Amino acid sequence: MNRRALYKVAPAQEELFGLLVCASFFLSGIALGTFSARSLDEAGTLALQASMAGYIDRITDGTHVPPAFLSTLWVSGRTHLLVVFLGFSLLGTLCLPVVAGVRGFYLSFSIAAFIRAFGIGGWPVALSLFGVGALITVPCFFILASQAFAASANLGKSALGSGRLQFGAFYNGSYLKRIGICTVGILVAALLELYLTPLLVAWTSSFL
Repeated sequence: MNRRALYKVAPAQEELFGLLVCASFFLSGIALGTFSARSLDEAGTLALQASMAGYIDRITDGTHVPPAFLSTLWVSGRTHLLVVFLGFSLLGTLCLPVVAGVRGFYLSFSIAAFIRAFGIGGWPVALSLFGVGALITVPCFFILASQAFAASANLGKSALGSGRLQFGAFYNGSYLKRIGICTVGILVAALLELYLTPLLVAWTSSFL
């Protein structure tokens, strides 16, 4: 196998490995977040219920003031920006699985805590609040994390002298194209959070 073919095969294998590792940590974070939400005491549950009830009431009666687009974009894409940064770091292979676990924890904890506060009837509202943007941001996260994991691993190999890969071998056009596609996806997710999520929350609030 020549060197050009080796460059194509090795990163693909490392991306798959990175995807599996990050997905495992993500699922572990989901399990931990769900379990943690179940441990909320009565005072915490009541406080969450009062806070979220007020938020939902403001949406349904039309008095809710949505955040600025840039603020929503930052919340939607800050984890992805961190992932991209870690792809250029030797620490990426160690930190990316942790970031995936934290991402899974907060997503599941938010949903599970809402269900604990409002009961089984809160499922539709919880999915409206936390699931709309996640349908885009979570796949984008794994696309970026898997390639960042492979790039970081190759940086480590080069630093240890076990490989002679050039910078452009793993930060190539395909790498940048995926970043561009995911950037567009995050922009769409931010717009959905601003304009679609409130409509869905207002519609599903009748289930509470």
